[in-house]
Formats: sequence, C-alpha cells, structure tokens
Amino acid sequence: GTIETDLASDSAMVVMSLALLALLGLCSMTTGAQPERPNIIFLLLDDFGWNDVSIHGSPQVPTPNIDQLAKEGVLLNNYYVNPVCSPTRASLLSGRAMVHHGVFTPFDGSDDSQGLNLSYTLLPKRLKEEFGYATYGVGKWHLGMKSPAYLPSSRGFDRWMGYYQGIMDYWGHYTDEVNNHVGLDWHRGGQDEGLVPGQDEAVYGTAGVYSTDLIAQVASSWISNHSTARPNASMFMYVAFQGCHSANNRYVQAPADKIAHFESISPDETCEQYQRVDFGNCSKKAMRKTIAAAISTVDDAVATIVSALDAASMLNNTLIVLSSDNGGPTDGADANMMNNFPLRGCKGGYFEGGLRAVGLVHGPEHLLPNRGTVSNAMHHVADWLPTLLTVARGNSSAVGFPEGDPVWEEGDGIDNWHAISTGAVSARTEIIHVAQAEGSVLKSHALRVGDMKLVFHPAGTDCSTHHAGWYPPPGLLWNYTNFTVNCGGPPPDTPQHKLMKQCSRKKPCLFNVTADPCEYVNVAESQPDDLVRLLDRLEEYLPAVVLPWNNFIHQDPRADPALHGPTVKIEPPLPFPGAPVEYQGVFMPWLTEAEADEYYPTNYSGPGLAR
Repeated sequence: GTIETDLASDSAMVVMSLALLALLGLCSMTTGAQPERPNIIFLLLDDFGWNDVSIHGSPQVPTPNIDQLAKEGVLLNNYYVNPVCSPTRASLLSGRAMVHHGVFTPFDGSDDSQGLNLSYTLLPKRLKEEFGYATYGVGKWHLGMKSPAYLPSSRGFDRWMGYYQGIMDYWGHYTDEVNNHVGLDWHRGGQDEGLVPGQDEAVYGTAGVYSTDLIAQVASSWISNHSTARPNASMFMYVAFQGCHSANNRYVQAPADKIAHFESISPDETCEQYQRVDFGNCSKKAMRKTIAAAISTVDDAVATIVSALDAASMLNNTLIVLSSDNGGPTDGADANMMNNFPLRGCKGGYFEGGLRAVGLVHGPEHLLPNRGTVSNAMHHVADWLPTLLTVARGNSSAVGFPEGDPVWEEGDGIDNWHAISTGAVSARTEIIHVAQAEGSVLKSHALRVGDMKLVFHPAGTDCSTHHAGWYPPPGLLWNYTNFTVNCGGPPPDTPQHKLMKQCSRKKPCLFNVTADPCEYVNVAESQPDDLVRLLDRLEEYLPAVVLPWNNFIHQDPRADPALHGPTVKIEPPLPFPGAPVEYQGVFMPWLTEAEADEYYPTNYSGPGLAR
C-alpha cells in the first residue's frame, strides 16, 4: 500500500490500503522478553444491554467468546456505568463521577462547549507517564474534538485510529449529523503514527469494511506490532467498538451472512442496510435480527483480539476488561433493538436497565487469583482508573492524582482491585448516579446506598424519555428463558403513560435493588426512614455537584465538515441501495486553543468546584 497526501492542499489527508493498515510501523525485532507490568486491554462495547450477552441467560443471541472470557475470569454482577455514552467514557478515563466532570449527556458534534475538561490527566497518559506503558486507542472517542487539545492523541494515546463523534456509518465511516453533510470521520493520530499529538490525519480507503471488523483488524495488527517492536514495554489498549450503536441514529447495519445466520428471529422480514427502521419490512423483529448479527460480529471481534494476544505470546501477562458503555436502546427506540430485559428502562435513564452493565475481567491466575467466579461487589465505571493504576503498580497503595488535577471528591473512583481479584468485600458502598446543582437545565437524581436506590425524574436522555417499563425481545414472553436476574414474576401490567409519571420529585421512588433488581416495587411509602436517609445523603453530595455541559450549549457553523476538506468519491463504492457516493468533507477541529478557552468547560463558573 501507499500513503498519498496530495488530495487537497488545505487539509492533511491520508489514503491507506488495508494491507498498509496492518503494517504501519512494523519492525522486525523479535524477542521472548516479557514486560515487567501486565498489559491491559479495555474492550468497551457500545449500547449493549443486560440481555445482549448469553452469559446472562438468554440463548437468543449466543456470545460464546464473551461468555468464555467471563467463565475463565470474573463476571461482574453488580457493575454500573453512566446511562449514556460520553458520560461513561468521561468517567472511565478520568476516574471521576459524572456529577463532578459535568458530562451528563452525549456531546453534540458541532458544539463549542463539548469536550472533557483538559484539567484531567486521563488514564492512558497516567499509565504512560507513571509506569512507562505504550498506549493505544482504536474506535469511538466522543469526548470532544473542537480543538486539537481535545483529540485522543493529545490526551495520552501514543497511537490512535478511530472516529471522533458519537455516531457513524458502519460501512462508509462517515457522519452526517451536521447540516446533513456526509463528513468522513475516520482518523489516525499520535506520535507512534509519526504525527504531532493533536495533528491527526483523515484516513480514506476503508469504505466497505464493517467497522467492528475494521476496529478488530487495527487492534490485532497493533498487538502484533507491539510484541515485536516494543516487547519490553507494557501495553495499554483501549478498544471502543461502534457495535452495536445504530448507524447514524437511523439504521441497523450488519454483514449479510451474519444476518442470515439469525433468520429464525424474523423469517419473513429483513432490514436493508440503509432502510429506516419501522418502514416497510424493517419491523421490530427484523431489527432484532440485524442487531443479533451485529452483536455476534462484536463477539467474533473479541475473539480476534484475544487470538492476536495469544499469537503474540502476550495473553499470559494481559488483563482484559470488558464493559458496556450504558444500557441498551430497546423496543425500537433510537433506531435500535438492543435489550435490557428483565431489567427496567432504557439507555439514557436511571432505572437499572440504563445503568447496570455487562462487565467482566479476565486474566491469568497470577493477576487474577479469583478467576472463574462471579463477583457481586459493587463497582462503578469511575473505579477503573484507580483500580487499573493499582494493577499497573502491582500493589494496593493509595492512588493519588497528578499535581494540577482537580481534587478527588467523594463519589469519584475507588480502587476496587482487591474485591475483584480476591472476592473480598467491595471498597464501594454507594454510587451517586446523578444529581443536579442549582440552576441545572436537567432534572434527574439517583443515588444507590447499599441495597437501596433513590430515584426521581429517572428519564435523562435518549429512549429513557419514552420507555420506563420492561421490554423482552420482540415476539418473546417475559419467561422465555431462565435469566441470571430473578425478578420473582412477570412485570407489572402498568400502562406506559403511567410508568412515565412515576418517580417524581414530590413522590420519589425507593427500590431495594438487591431484593428487587427489576424495580417492580416502590417502597418509598412503606420504608419512610430509608427514604429520608437517602434524601439526606443526596443533599450531602450537592455542594460538589457541577452544572452539566448542557447549560452551556453553543452551536457553531464552523464545525460543518464541508468546510474542512474536499468532496471526494467514497472508495471503494458502497454496494448498498441508498448509500452515499461521496464524502462532502471531513470532521476535524474547528477552534484554535485560544478560542476553545472562551467556552465551557475551560471558562466554567458555577456551583461545585471548578473543573
């Protein structure tokens, strides 16, 4: 393959063959040496619901490779994330609670206020600077791109390839959320790509490769390269799959052979790759068939990456973490058909279906002596930063934070490695899911203390604003299988409009989510002392809660991809009816650093500590 940079004089661009993709930076040095510290691979799945992995009991969509990792490792059965994508990614990489980093909802692709605060030293940078890790990131970013300083190559990744926005087309690797312009959103960056951090380049020539496969190919080639080029350096790799988010919030997309494999889900109807959902033959069952194929493709990609580690003789010194970023968009919502059943609710909201996540840890016995078990230790996505720093350090001493970073607040990440690796009691006893500072444009509040969970205004964003119930896969009854979560019976037969009115500020909900994980019974009236206790505890968190980024939204026409790069044909052409034929520009930063400093989060002033 060859690299061409003469497509346009006003924008640095790269044309890359798939063969070259696997060869970038390849060295011929070979050694059997092992790094001193364990490798860490973090696999983040997009929009996977509780019922989208077969390890949780549903046989409809087998995920044998994910299940095998769980069986050989530690399955996290009491694991929580934030209810939607950007907030979870922000907590994962910063180690901070959502109420402190301020990213309460997904970032918009053209907003001057988007971006995780630069005051945080993120996990890859800390692993690199404190422990000498080589750091790699591939897939979805969604933590800001308004200026070069917010790009992943500026936040600690030595090598990056992926997309900046929250949505993308699986086949064409473009986003059209700004002015409907088809903007390429596939980039490479970082010093190990021969580029100055923050000066990323657009990558052309990958069209037609399903993004899940592309991400797995890139990750696997980098693993192979690392084992020969840098055998004495430990690897941190962040693999953020697109699967199984809907394509540009409009389509369900998956390889045709995979869709055919799940024909029994919808024998008479199939969604086309560029067919709007709920139109024609793209019914809910047909959507679920395509989503089953997308899930299975992610499961295959996980196996591809594990095989690459094994082939590179790295698996016996590698800790693998797998996590969903939020609960699934279910029942056809958000142009998707993921599934959280039997848990209640949907992506974006604060019932368990939006928060309780697929999660596991896998590693050799010398790293994970508790392997082969199920952990009921309470764990939150913000805990990964201090927990993985402990894994890298090799002991359980307290995790500090770099000079100049915001101070650690109650509710932020906790080192939970001892509980995960040995089966000990969790270091975490409560989770501040969400709360609002005075003046916030949002309303949701949710707090978990021990077994009890307080929630009012549970609808946050996405499908939670119209889905507050329980939704088995289309065509299946509530008891179609034996789930690992036992709800004790069928869901309440309550109309949707009444469910949406439950859990208000005047009448908050209180659930015992250990005894009642499906949130059938609101015990606020029968357990008034517990209700008061949690309301009082919630008040104690409020002084440190910041306003959400939503308070500072500022759309900017300069983000339009048509202003950044030429109109070029999509190559190879996409062989699907309704697919676009050309890129109308490129998504890339549109602000200088000085301009970016004029907006949130840099100029934040308000409740809580400045972030």
